[in-house]
Amino acid sequence: MAVTTGQGWRWLGIWAACAGLALAAQAFAADPQPYRVTIVPTGDADLDGAIAESSLLIGLRERAPVGPFALVTRADADKARFLKILNGLGHYAPRVEVRIAGRASDDPALLTLLEDLPAAPPAPVEINIDPGPLYHLGVVDLQGPVSATARAAFTLQPGDPARAAAVLAAGQSVLDTLLEEGFALATLSEPDAVVDHAARTLDILYLAEPGPRLGLGAVEVIGLDRLREDAVHRRLGLTPGEPFSPSRLETARRDLLAAGALAWARLTPATMPDAQGRLPLRLEVAERPLRALRLGGAYSSDIGGSLTASWTHRNLFGRAEQLTLGAEVGELAANRPDELGYLTTATLRLPDIWRRDLNLRFDLGATREFLDAYDRDAANAAVSLERRFSNEWSGRAGLGFDVSRVTQDGVTRDYRLLSLPASAMYDSTDDPLDPARGIRLTVQLIPTEALEGAGQGFVLGRATGSTYLDLSNLLQSGPQTTNRNGRRILATRLALGSIVGTEADTVPPDWRFYSGGGGSVRGYPFQSIGPETASGQPAGGDGLLETALELRQRFGANWGLAGFLDAGAISANGLPGADSLSVGFGLGLRYYTPIGPVRVDVATPLTQREGIAPVQLYIGIGQAF
Repeated sequence: MAVTTGQGWRWLGIWAACAGLALAAQAFAADPQPYRVTIVPTGDADLDGAIAESSLLIGLRERAPVGPFALVTRADADKARFLKILNGLGHYAPRVEVRIAGRASDDPALLTLLEDLPAAPPAPVEINIDPGPLYHLGVVDLQGPVSATARAAFTLQPGDPARAAAVLAAGQSVLDTLLEEGFALATLSEPDAVVDHAARTLDILYLAEPGPRLGLGAVEVIGLDRLREDAVHRRLGLTPGEPFSPSRLETARRDLLAAGALAWARLTPATMPDAQGRLPLRLEVAERPLRALRLGGAYSSDIGGSLTASWTHRNLFGRAEQLTLGAEVGELAANRPDELGYLTTATLRLPDIWRRDLNLRFDLGATREFLDAYDRDAANAAVSLERRFSNEWSGRAGLGFDVSRVTQDGVTRDYRLLSLPASAMYDSTDDPLDPARGIRLTVQLIPTEALEGAGQGFVLGRATGSTYLDLSNLLQSGPQTTNRNGRRILATRLALGSIVGTEADTVPPDWRFYSGGGGSVRGYPFQSIGPETASGQPAGGDGLLETALELRQRFGANWGLAGFLDAGAISANGLPGADSLSVGFGLGLRYYTPIGPVRVDVATPLTQREGIAPVQLYIGIGQAF
């Protein structure tokens, strides 16, 4: 933005000047002059904060000591910086004074005074700012053959405060609108700004050149190795001739990365249309390593510890097919240390199998587990189709087959089950590992038929939802700043489940609902909530109700605390009521890593029952929900 008075309030070059002054300061630090800084309050907390954050006198005081000459130079640089900040905030007649040892920084006698000062006590530096009157916008004008939508995006109005951020944001909004309308080569001049000190106004003029409206042309792909180019084009989903749109290109780029085979991708439009009047695109990519090995573990005082490992091939046949082999060994320190459970899985996922966003998935698994509720040996196989309908909505449906031998309360039964699982998922959260805002909802419906052996046909339904609300700025006093976002999160969870079509005791024990433990109601042992067998072991039920409330607070760079309240109930005759809830509460410690938080939770049951320890401990990776 050009300001004709010469005072200017552009921000470009400030940081380069800071870096140069920091280097110069080090050169003069042979005989440093200690000093302390005081900012005389202006009465505007936001302005005082901006001054303090931008000041080299404050920021480099301890990190880069300087001698007298460099101290004066640093003070003069701060004065120029403060003037730019004040102009940017709409104050065009400010007064800025920096006094060192009681003298103005431009006093010719100051350097001699500083050279004679003793090192102790530190020289006092006082920053005194009078912002002056707030200027307002006078004439605001957008010139050029722009559409009505783009003109509506130009939100500046005469009389608004003459703040740089608002002026620049209005121009950027116009340019963004033009680009989204397909004017791929649109340009917008820097704002021409004229200050009228007598009227205390700032006149603004923008000039827009939309250029032609263009469609997309050919996409040139650079950087592929094993991944096939036709798979890249299908995943991008861009059609030659469709209108140019930056948001559409960014969505296509993110969809391409979501396939998992690429480490990064950069999609760049050309600066000129091709012979057909379309805008070519250049896609630069880098593939991820083909194979990945992951190791993990968890511990809880109710079921002991577990170790997990998985191996993934990210691009098996050249079209981002993923093969994952996994294994888990559990109950390492449970009540039955002589019995070791395991889980092995194999998953093959074929993306965009017949059309974009339609995936074919094959699953195989084998399980052996020894729980308080039952012992089970099982094998299962499934084939399913996954479909993404939008950024938030997706669905899955398929066919499953389970063979199992389950022992509960001393009775062993064999089961052969055929199921038709279907599910719908909604996810608007901002982070899959540690969400700070948004909603997650999963609804499952699984009709199941007993082919032979024990059991009868039934239909299992379950709905689980969680919400995440960022309270960082809502509960923070003082000026809001974006670096507080995600520091205080309120998370809630609700789960409902029901099995219909048969009595609860004819449903295979491993298909019934259970509650209690680190994944449901902390404070109670795993599967301990609900009906019991004749021998006092968990029996499971056909109705489920669970809810949770958790407040997460981060502090420092990597640490956090959580306070939580969990509740759950299991019924053998339909959905349980709220009066039958078992409630647990506790505190947790979090250490945040790039792969998610490491979680340590300590919980206790609100209602003590015989045989239940008063404290339960849970250790794992990732939030509880």
